[in-house]
Amino acid sequence: MAPSGLQIDLLPFGEMEIDEEVRFEGRGLTTIKVNGFMEVYELGTQDLTLETGHHFKIATLPSIVLLKFIAYDDRPELRFKDARDIINIVYHYFDLQSELIYEHHSDLFDEQSREVPIEIISATVIAREIRQIIAKNDDLILRLQVIITAHLGQMENSALIRNMVNESGKDVEQVAAILETILQKIRID
Repeated sequence: MAPSGLQIDLLPFGEMEIDEEVRFEGRGLTTIKVNGFMEVYELGTQDLTLETGHHFKIATLPSIVLLKFIAYDDRPELRFKDARDIINIVYHYFDLQSELIYEHHSDLFDEQSREVPIEIISATVIAREIRQIIAKNDDLILRLQVIITAHLGQMENSALIRNMVNESGKDVEQVAAILETILQKIRID
């Protein structure tokens, strides 16, 4: 927590491989899994320079979606907000990243795409970007596929899907279509 009360997530990067954990001491001992952190650091960040001259690497929105899927899977009983964050990113992604979408994903805009909901286009681009980030880590690709497939198999019985439905106001089928789009695009593009 920043002094202003704003919550900031600091991500540990380094020589960690998939399935390793990092332990933090503070108000209590906390262990977090670091799946995807190295991939995000290497391929899923962008540089940000503030007017003060301070330089930061910040995670892209697709990177955040990836890490939120993993965090939710690790501790679903504590991470219900991750599901809400994922669906909010999907629903606002086009507005936030329209320049990137038009410049790098223009193939999504043809005669057939006129009937495609904007959130499906956003989910497609997010998934393509995630796929680029994790392309060299087959274990991580498989883990993300297993996570999404499990929730799609449960549909309305999935807490992840229920939280997404509650946050977005959409129905189970609409949320499932978004998850199915992400699943398809992380498999192949």
